[in-house]
Amino acid sequence: MAVSFISLTLSRTQKKKPMATNDITLYIPPTEEEVMLIQPNNVTFGQYSVTEWQENLLTLISDQIQQHMTREKQLPKDLFNQPVVEIKCDEAGGKNNKSKVLKEAIAMMRKNFSFRWVHPNIHQTVETFGVVITTVHNIKGTNRVALTLNPWAIPFLLYYGTGVGGTRYGKNIALTLRGNYTKRLYKIICSQRDRREYYYSIDQFCKDLEIPASYSNAQIDQKVLRPAQTRIKESEADVWFDYKFICKTPKKGQKPKADTIILFIHARNPQELRGDQQQQYSFVYRWVYGALSYPSDNTPVRALDKILESGRLKDVYDRCAYYDDKVCSGEMSTAHAQNSLAKMLREDFGIKARGKKKDPDLFG
Repeated sequence: MAVSFISLTLSRTQKKKPMATNDITLYIPPTEEEVMLIQPNNVTFGQYSVTEWQENLLTLISDQIQQHMTREKQLPKDLFNQPVVEIKCDEAGGKNNKSKVLKEAIAMMRKNFSFRWVHPNIHQTVETFGVVITTVHNIKGTNRVALTLNPWAIPFLLYYGTGVGGTRYGKNIALTLRGNYTKRLYKIICSQRDRREYYYSIDQFCKDLEIPASYSNAQIDQKVLRPAQTRIKESEADVWFDYKFICKTPKKGQKPKADTIILFIHARNPQELRGDQQQQYSFVYRWVYGALSYPSDNTPVRALDKILESGRLKDVYDRCAYYDDKVCSGEMSTAHAQNSLAKMLREDFGIKARGKKKDPDLFG
């Protein structure tokens, strides 16, 4: 009998007050809501380095968690009320590679994470250890696997995958970039995109990306930073970086040695789009303008900014091109196509079409 995973609304348990016995405060497990809001620090993820395909799995898992956090889509729960994510193996490892994706998912069950956090009730620092994936379900006859998550991995995954603050990144770009170091750097610069410069301690940089301790600065330059810089620029992502090594804290009596990397972060504006991307932008703008009921202000531009920030311009362009073909062939009316696009904008990006009355909370 096949097992199906269905979405259930997350239950919330009532908050409990700490209990004290003989002046010893007992540990009370946080509620599910409190776990989701934990701000971790001293995050580590070790035992083995993360492979390129495992980085893709983390991207897909984090994307579904982010959708849950923004209430775009609820996380499904299994029989024991544990969160489950369903992974399309074609997204994680390309077509016809399910066996490899399955093998990498099973290997992740041996990878430990840890972080520290402050308990909201007893106000004590707690150090938590665990694994991200507790169970792997191979859905036979499909290109999918379902992964049961450790709920305590959610704070770690939000930190690891999207940076502090939950900054979004382009999922498609993160999946298609080559190299696990490149994927991690892309997510890092997305999380810091509002800064022009980001000072990164080399020691912390190596720890975060799990770069071997034996790597010299020259090797970090040649094997990590330079390939990542080139690949991200060539991907046509709307954020990329340049970099420089500096000695931020020179030691007296010693020759200065670089201890910090400056990442110079660049974000693309619509005016800087060229070639095919500029054509896509113009075409999508026309359709979004209609789907938003032809507003007289700058809301279509703001909507396009949001689409660009997500790295999904090509996805929306393909959807608009599909609707355009349907309208031209007479299979859909213009109004029907615009309503369908408006639904996609609302559900995928939180962009609301205007009704007859002015809606000041377009991006609510």
